[in-house]
Amino acid sequence: MSTLDMDMFLLSPDGKERVHRKKKTSLLAAHSLAISRTFLRYVLAHYMREKASDILIKYGSAGKPYVKGGPQFNLSHTQGVSVLAVTAHNALGVDVEYVRPLLHKDAIIKRFLTEDERQYVLENRSDEHETRWRLWQVLTRKEAWIKACGQSLCGRWRSLNTWCAKKDDRDVKALEGQQYVLQSLDVGQGYSASLCVTGNKKASVRWMNTTEGIRR
Repeated sequence: MSTLDMDMFLLSPDGKERVHRKKKTSLLAAHSLAISRTFLRYVLAHYMREKASDILIKYGSAGKPYVKGGPQFNLSHTQGVSVLAVTAHNALGVDVEYVRPLLHKDAIIKRFLTEDERQYVLENRSDEHETRWRLWQVLTRKEAWIKACGQSLCGRWRSLNTWCAKKDDRDVKALEGQQYVLQSLDVGQGYSASLCVTGNKKASVRWMNTTEGIRR
């Protein structure tokens, strides 16, 4: 049995099929997907007091995963890093991205960012590294917000203003009668991550990983 096969041992048939499709383009990406989905099962099993292999992950009409009777959760992974966010009740979304140059950076800024966001990203346009970092901050915040809404905001990137006067590294936003809190997460150098949770209070974040246990 290969390492990848062992990583997929607890996955559902649908999950295994996703990994096999990813394997056709990148073995590393397939491993990352398998490990992150397995970790998701272990965490949900801990909360639900069930076996990881018994966790039944379903998908809503907009494609957002959920478990009936379980906590709210959202998973994101990129090159070498996975971030899983879990809450008891509040809907949420999380996104993590490796901060890298974007081929069509100027077009992305013009097409998908609001005026407030463009001003923030281009405030120090002479510093290419800072501009790149700020752009990824904005993009991960938008993606996390979309995920928290169950993907119902797909195609509305330009209408989501994720940036205004920041306080305590978070923003409270209102959209269609629902409030959301956006906040940045520090997941390591070279990565940008954002969390979006319904409500009007900044989430109290507790970190957990497989090597360090739990820390506050």
